[in-house]
Amino acid sequence: MDLLGGGDENAPVVPLRALATALGAAVVWGTREDADVSDVIIAEPGETPAAVSRALVLAVGARDAAAVDAVTSAGETGASAVAVRLKDGESAVPELLRIAGEASGVAVLGIPSGTRWEQVETEARRIRQRGPGDPQPVMRGDLFSLAQTLATLSHGVVSIEDNGYRVLAYAGPGDEADELRRQSILGRQCPEPYLALLRKWGVYRRARSGGEMVEVEARPDMGLRRRLVIGVSAGGRPLGTIWVQEGNRPLAQNTEQTLRGAARLAAPQLIDHYYEGDSTARLLSRSDLAHSLLTGRFNSAALATHFGIEPSAAAAVVAFDLRERPNGEEVGDTSWQEARRAEAAEIIAVHAAAGRKNALVAQACGQIYAMLPEPVAVGAGHRVDAPDSDDAPLVRWATEVVSALRRHTNTPVQAVVAGTAARLEDIPAVKLRGHHALQIMARTPERAVGTHRDLAASLMVRDLLRLLEEHEEIRDRALQELVARDAEQGTQLAESLLRYLDAFGDVSEAAKTLNIHPNTLRYRVRRAAAMTGLDLDDPEHRLVAMLQLRLGRVPAGQRTDPFPAS
Repeated sequence: MDLLGGGDENAPVVPLRALATALGAAVVWGTREDADVSDVIIAEPGETPAAVSRALVLAVGARDAAAVDAVTSAGETGASAVAVRLKDGESAVPELLRIAGEASGVAVLGIPSGTRWEQVETEARRIRQRGPGDPQPVMRGDLFSLAQTLATLSHGVVSIEDNGYRVLAYAGPGDEADELRRQSILGRQCPEPYLALLRKWGVYRRARSGGEMVEVEARPDMGLRRRLVIGVSAGGRPLGTIWVQEGNRPLAQNTEQTLRGAARLAAPQLIDHYYEGDSTARLLSRSDLAHSLLTGRFNSAALATHFGIEPSAAAAVVAFDLRERPNGEEVGDTSWQEARRAEAAEIIAVHAAAGRKNALVAQACGQIYAMLPEPVAVGAGHRVDAPDSDDAPLVRWATEVVSALRRHTNTPVQAVVAGTAARLEDIPAVKLRGHHALQIMARTPERAVGTHRDLAASLMVRDLLRLLEEHEEIRDRALQELVARDAEQGTQLAESLLRYLDAFGDVSEAAKTLNIHPNTLRYRVRRAAAMTGLDLDDPEHRLVAMLQLRLGRVPAGQRTDPFPAS
């Protein structure tokens, strides 16, 4: 199977060392460390790989003794190397495979357990086209990544085809693929007998005309499971199709909506494929430009023209934070966070594109931002038509996305509806509101979604506290001395006074939060007022005390939250 498009001795080859480095694979060299690859061949357990000189054989599904047999067979057919998937926790090629590789004169690549088989082929193709020195990351923002995201969200088996019925990308549990999908993936093209049936049923004609969602019913007699298909097009020109096959469990309830979003995201990549361009470069450029719109680095009118958006259009901004923290990783190593954010950004992009074809998603400040140009459909039948419209539709949409992210990333993801920018040039200011609001929400990880409008009071108090922190001359000296005295003597007069003020003078409620008797609280409040000279009947005195005592409650440098947890 000529997966690299080679087939002749003069075709460009891929240095095996460059491929192993790009994939992060462990290597046991056979007889030559300067080996190269002219083709990639898939071999299932028990199969003898085709006799192709200098091939890389993907030993799909081969474990233990079967993997040893694959290495031996590859050596007999003149292959350069065999790729086997390492088990979880393994970082080196097992000893049995090392011995087999050295005996057969074949290099053995130990592919990390989290790497998909299609990544090997894609990286080999990238190196072949662009050279081993190209710094582009593996599989970032390409069709395989999109297919994997769609498979995760839909619970199905996904494949993306071009107009020639060639399979460009696929994802999902291989053991749940039906006969049609298995043959399509192994052959990289839909088998002709099935193609004839699909044409006869009018599946391709309907899918390619106007983006109609087409359901293909299960045919157990033919080994076909139920599947959904949608066409991908640009400017009325069909570019390909995306298929989602039902696996061992029903497809997710919102699969049709998710599939529409994936079709919109796939269009630019399929355009590049049609012109034999580099889809990764296009996507990175789009991502960079979206980041520029978010941060105000470039002229918004020029960016709007590039994205096909009216410069005067309003745009809603929703900010997301995964709330992930390192778990045993080395300090300063952020690669795991970047990978997780990239995965989350793609999920958000699929959901956003399902509601608006011009939706943009970009990362900034360790967070992810969705920009939804107006008018935007949010969920079923909801529209946001003006900057001052109700946040409820966006909150419902953000809640749906956060639910999907929490389910698929297993982290306490949070989102903030930052608001709607009246014009695209106002997006950076709205983005900043979302960033600050996410800081406030950090203290309540159980809360999924908030709005800047709901958090405005907390943000104002935070800014006032920063002002007090930076200008000691405007603080009340008596209140400072009260806080210092508590710290020195271990008393709680300042904290008791603040709890009393926060409770609007409700002694019973404030005493309960401190776990003391109400009479004890009354004594502390009287004592604090006497020591500071506060007039608790004066609203301005009360306001000053509430602000300054809250400042003393939080250590300097940690004052992002004016209401820390008790």
